Amino acid sequence: MNMANNLRNTGTIILIFLISLPLAIFATIVLLPLWRWLEATFKIESIGHSGPAEWCYWTIYFIIVTCLCLIWRYKRGNGRQ
Repeated sequence: MNMANNLRNTGTIILIFLISLPLAIFATIVLLPLWRWLEATFKIESIGHSGPAEWCYWTIYFIIVTCLCLIWRYKRGNGRQ
C-alpha cells in the first residue's frame, strides 16, 4: 500500500509540473503589462524583441508549481481526517 501511495504521489507531482507549463506560458504573456512596468520602473530587463524575458517565464512557472503543490498538499491532508 505504501508503494502505491508513493507512486500516486510521484505521478501527481509530475502532473503538476506538466500542467504548470502551459499555464505559466499563458500567465506570463497575460502579465505583459506587469513586465513592461517592471522594466520601466526598476530598469530590470524583462521585455525583449520577442516578448517577456526567460526569467519571467521561470518566475511564473515557479509560482504556479508552488501554489499547485500547496493546494494538493492541503487537499491531501484534509482527506486523511
